[in-house]
Amino acid sequence: MSLVKQTVYIAKQKKENDLKKLLFTHLLNVNKVQGCKNYEVYEADDDETELLVFEEWDDQEYYNTYTQTQDYKNFSEQKKSLIKREEVLPNF
Repeated sequence: MSLVKQTVYIAKQKKENDLKKLLFTHLLNVNKVQGCKNYEVYEADDDETELLVFEEWDDQEYYNTYTQTQDYKNFSEQKKSLIKREEVLPNF
């Protein structure tokens, strides 16, 4: 059964472009990971600080395996200095 995750990121003031760059660069790497069906980044129409990441994985196990990789750990560390808030929406 597929796993769909959606995460909303709110960038810190004056960090919007850095966050966009990080997320879009990360997108290129994640789409190559085994078990990742889809990974997309969307910008809010009315708020340049808000971005939505949509992820679809073959299953929870593939996602869990990915979160243990160095690439994921590097991404997680880099985003800390760029985001004001992160909200994970309910999975479906």
